Amino acid sequence: MSLNMNLSVVLADDEPLILKGLSKLIPWEAHGLRIIGFAYDGKELLEMIEERKPDIVISDISMPHLTGIDIIKEVKQKQLACKVIFISAYQEFAYARDAIAYGAVDYLVKPVRKSDLEAVLDKTISLIREEDEEDRRRSKLDHLERKNRDDEVGGWLEQLTEGTLSAQSEGYGYLREQLEGPLLAVGVARIDPEGNDNGRWPAQTQKLVEFAIHNIVQESIEAFGQGYSFVQSGTYVFALGYEEPGLPERLADAIKGNVLNYLKLKVSVGVGEPAQELTQLRVSREQAEQALSMTYFAGLNRVIRYRKPEPRKDREKELFALESEIIASLTGGSLESAMAKTKALLQVIESAAIGNRQLAVSTCFSALLRIVQGVKKADVPMSDWGFDIQHLQNRLGQFETYQAMCEGVYDMLQELFNRIGDNPAGKEQKLIARVVQYIEEHYMEDISLESAAAVAFMNPYYFSSFFKKQMKRNFKQYVTDLRMEQAQTLLKNTDMMVYEIAEKVGYNNARHFSDMFKKQTGKLPQEYKNALKD
Repeated sequence: MSLNMNLSVVLADDEPLILKGLSKLIPWEAHGLRIIGFAYDGKELLEMIEERKPDIVISDISMPHLTGIDIIKEVKQKQLACKVIFISAYQEFAYARDAIAYGAVDYLVKPVRKSDLEAVLDKTISLIREEDEEDRRRSKLDHLERKNRDDEVGGWLEQLTEGTLSAQSEGYGYLREQLEGPLLAVGVARIDPEGNDNGRWPAQTQKLVEFAIHNIVQESIEAFGQGYSFVQSGTYVFALGYEEPGLPERLADAIKGNVLNYLKLKVSVGVGEPAQELTQLRVSREQAEQALSMTYFAGLNRVIRYRKPEPRKDREKELFALESEIIASLTGGSLESAMAKTKALLQVIESAAIGNRQLAVSTCFSALLRIVQGVKKADVPMSDWGFDIQHLQNRLGQFETYQAMCEGVYDMLQELFNRIGDNPAGKEQKLIARVVQYIEEHYMEDISLESAAAVAFMNPYYFSSFFKKQMKRNFKQYVTDLRMEQAQTLLKNTDMMVYEIAEKVGYNNARHFSDMFKKQTGKLPQEYKNALKD
């Protein structure tokens, strides 16, 4: 008999002494059973079964108001999930056998013996266990069938939104029946590149997260109407059939909120314009993807509806005029004026780009290039540090939003201004302090010479020489020393596992971390930790 099933039991008899005797006859809890109620007539018993939903009912077969046969018929008719065991007197023997024909598990003859009760309960628990296992098997099969069907429909939807699904195919006919209109729309969701810790996830974690988000998307769809979804290249594409205006945007907002609530991940969602035919969903998907790309200008963790872009205006004269004013302000010693003009310049660039990220980056790069060259040509004293023009465009392109790029441009202008004037030695100290601060804040990430050089606005070759001159160690060794110092602190003061410490100090591979730690300290991490206890 199971000791951990924790099944609930209701006892019923019109004689209180018999109920008391049954409740004391065996150690119910030791058998994985708990008594949750007593009933004294048939009507009370049926109400208790409906309200408390016991797993097992043990009842006298001859009860006031409703007989045992009445009870078992009601249980069967109302599909109440409980097993019924009857207690009968000798003269009710045939009556009890009839009850079994109606679905009772078995019957006991009064007076009830402990061994007989335990034997019947063994039989009942076995039946419950078998039915539970059968339900689980059936549930797994149903789930597998639904998953296979969902995968198949997702594949059809993917082809449809790519324009490759034949109108004569089974999939086209199925989607036409299922996606009830009169309106149809496609949305595309994606994990935001900032504000999430997904950059360092191992492949297995990425798969689990992808599976979880896809489930959330599909469950969100079901709450709004009829639709389907699929995953492709890190994006979650969904199509919805609907009638009420604005429903796709509300669904997109629900997806965004549900992913944040359940997974603590930020996503953005683009939504295409409504379509009236299945064949138009390809265009709606393209529009949704274009809308999603607008997070670069609109900001992350948003729902963005597609809007037709406005015609591009020629703003070159304004750009050149602002560039000249910025150069004059920088060389004239007015940083405040230079920053104000730069803000205006960036607003003009955003307006001229009309939602085109690549155009915004290239225009910004050209403007900065002309400003740097203009400052260098001016008759002002300037540090000979290598301001990195070569990698500037690549650096500008790495910002995930236009606002972030603007902040980066302000930093570059500040640094350019700092390099104008005398006393380069003092400025070198400020610059290396900023680099060191950056390393200390990011050593646990995939930090590189190139990323640190970008902080100093130097090309990597010049930065490497500059860093070694200032710190008396090369960049790679400095980062390794810092990581090992932090690892030793964690080994001394925490109970973290070695692989957890490896990740905490910037190593994706625990073996590589252990090798580096031994090279640095002469001991493996666990040996080092054990030595601290001696």
